[in-house]
Amino acid sequence: MKSLNPETIRALTPMFLAAIGGAIGIVVLVNPGLRDAQWTAGLGLAGTAIAGASGLAQSTRSDSNIVQKDVQNIQIERNLKNEVSEAK
Repeated sequence: MKSLNPETIRALTPMFLAAIGGAIGIVVLVNPGLRDAQWTAGLGLAGTAIAGASGLAQSTRSDSNIVQKDVQNIQIERNLKNEVSEAK
């Protein structure tokens, strides 16, 4: 399939993990035959899957532009937080 390029896979993976975590959570909540330890482990697994999905969904790009270049002082503008930091 040509539509499954790396960007599409990176976009779909967090949604897939969140759906799996949600499904595990719902199954654990509606299953009456689970003991306390099984119930806790199931909800922990569901929470971990959802937390992993949110971690993967964050942007990893931190583009930088050199604003001013001196021999002794370089200013770099970060697009991530719109901050200007100085490196000496």
